[in-house]
Amino acid sequence: MADFYQHARLPTLHHLSTPDSTAREIELAELSVKRPVALLLPALHLEMGRPALPAILRQVAEVPYISEVVLSMNGMDEAQMRTANTTCRNWLGGKKMTLLWNDGPALQAVNQHFSEAGAQGGKGANIWMGIALLKASGHDGIIISHDTDILNYSPSMLAKLCYPIAHPRLGYRFAKGYYSRVADRLYGRVTRLLIFPLIQAFQEVLGATPLLEHLESFRYPLSGEFAGDCNTLANFSIPSAWGLEIAMLCEVHRQLTVNEMCQVDLGFHYEHRHRQLEAGTLEHGLVAAAADVARCLAYQVLRDSQERAAESLLKLVLERYRSRSLEWMDRYEHVALLNGLHYDRAEEALAVAAFTEALQVLTKSVAIDGLHAPKMRPSPATALLNIPALGSQILSAAIGD
Repeated sequence: MADFYQHARLPTLHHLSTPDSTAREIELAELSVKRPVALLLPALHLEMGRPALPAILRQVAEVPYISEVVLSMNGMDEAQMRTANTTCRNWLGGKKMTLLWNDGPALQAVNQHFSEAGAQGGKGANIWMGIALLKASGHDGIIISHDTDILNYSPSMLAKLCYPIAHPRLGYRFAKGYYSRVADRLYGRVTRLLIFPLIQAFQEVLGATPLLEHLESFRYPLSGEFAGDCNTLANFSIPSAWGLEIAMLCEVHRQLTVNEMCQVDLGFHYEHRHRQLEAGTLEHGLVAAAADVARCLAYQVLRDSQERAAESLLKLVLERYRSRSLEWMDRYEHVALLNGLHYDRAEEALAVAAFTEALQVLTKSVAIDGLHAPKMRPSPATALLNIPALGSQILSAAIGD
């Protein structure tokens, strides 16, 4: 059964019952008259050939309170872009859609403004460009965003994310979605076996700092599902690639009060495309993503430390992580056993070993080069203010109806 526990530092909106979906959609449609709702979807072109994206867009087409969809896509050439533009519009059944071709020459020219900071392409860059587009277009409402590889998608996710921002009695400016990653086994290894024990390790070294307590309060800090009002999201500085979710939660902590943020139980097990493990190996992409997330977390937590102090602190954190990660692995084995789930301890240990190696590499790099921001971009609002004609560049590059 669902619980109703409230963390002291973060309002948690639990899934305790299922409201009438038609009535909820009517209510949100009425609320969205004054505050329109845009759906921002970051995607790789590879998703065009997989089952999740078309199913998602066909269901979004029927959601009355979504006024427009921004599909921020990369990994495609011009011919693929044209096909994707036509196909996605068909899936959306006439709902307003804007396609951002992040690999195209027009948006690559926009990216050149940030190349000196090492801000390259990736999911974070796709999210950044979508928020910048909506801000530049004058969107003065709500933005919802979620991943595009959800195999058992339901529009109820949109309602749950939107409602805390749209309803005047709630008044939140940012909502983070959470849910369990489980099928016949536990998924979410980077969250379970890297982020949770790493936050605990930082707390043991630095103490219970407000930022660490804030991060600890989120049940699924790496979920890709969030919503916020456009002006709030446009003030967040985020990295271009992995680390987006951690950086965004840190921006939430720095810019919002506790009563302006919340986490929302999205209600059931969402089935994402999982990164598969081969016997005795870890997918390179998973390890690279974990390394970027760890670097982002370390930067956010230690950014005000002196460089030599940061190196020493990271060494201590690494030692704490070694022991704490094993404890977390034990906990999740117990969860799996109690629930009759498949549990491969060797596979879990392989993930922990890879994450430990990524932290070792990070510690060595800090010793040599110092603690650097992981390809951070200025906030969309700051960039639009400081770079003349940036807004018109993005708007002219957008492929609209």
